Amino acid sequence: MINNIRDAFIEMVKDSTWMDETSKGLAIEKNYSTEQLFFMNYGQIWCSKMTDANALNRVQTGVHSPGRFRVIGPPSNFAEFDRVFNCKPGQGNSRVNKCTVW
Repeated sequence: MINNIRDAFIEMVKDSTWMDETSKGLAIEKNYSTEQLFFMNYGQIWCSKMTDANALNRVQTGVHSPGRFRVIGPPSNFAEFDRVFNCKPGQGNSRVNKCTVW
């Protein structure tokens, strides 16, 4: 069962048949690895635009954090993100003191 970004990443590494021909072409053309595409797709699925009023309403009434924070938090605490993008802890979206919940 996939419950979080770590589980999804591990499953993706085990089986890359999820990549369609367009993704494979992008990986070759832009020189991205399948692991980098995984994280770019993860960010893309949470991409959204809303008014300030809508965002405030979602924060006050919703059970999930806004997409922006769902994109920033998990990868910044995931060592595989650092490895895949060659980040040093504290650089960019990489935390020095990582928090692992799952």
